[in-house]
Amino acid sequence: MRCFIVCVLFAVVCCSCTIFTTRTPEPPDTRRSSFQPPTSTQVVISNLQAAIREKNIENYIQCLVAGDSGTAQQRYSFEPSAEAAARFASVFIGWNVVKERQSFTAFTAKIPAMSAPTIQLTNDRFELMSPDSVVFVADYLIRPNAPQSGIGTEFAGRMRLSIVSFANGFWAIRRWTDQALPQSQSASWSVLKAQFAN
Repeated sequence: MRCFIVCVLFAVVCCSCTIFTTRTPEPPDTRRSSFQPPTSTQVVISNLQAAIREKNIENYIQCLVAGDSGTAQQRYSFEPSAEAAARFASVFIGWNVVKERQSFTAFTAKIPAMSAPTIQLTNDRFELMSPDSVVFVADYLIRPNAPQSGIGTEFAGRMRLSIVSFANGFWAIRRWTDQALPQSQSASWSVLKAQFAN
């Protein structure tokens, strides 16, 4: 009889609580990522554009040569436009991947969640191609699409990217040179980076 009472009480407790009921699943992570293994220089450029549009810092950094180890020829470097170098000389001293991460993170944090920056490349071409390095040149136009942030409405200039290959077959940007366009009223990408460098 005692065993029967215990079984009935156990059944009542199990039926009255929700421990064994299924719950509504949580929505999946909606952060989009279109990053592809960088097996060619064209994929590196596509990944860079997508990372900016998607505000994805990890994918952005994966487009650059990682770390500061190795010789000077193996490290990532950024050469700002002339006007940015004059205005923000101290900011660009020792610019590296860590500073790229800080700047891009601060920049994307200013953009509303439901908005995204756009990047347009024109006059793009590959130059000085060799089996293990390629130079990519393009005019760019970046619109942050964050009118209330005080960032600025657009940034324009010319980028020159030295993209190198590694033993694993992947490619990454080793050197990035920025240049303002003649007669352009827009600030260069370097100015955008400098604004969020701290």
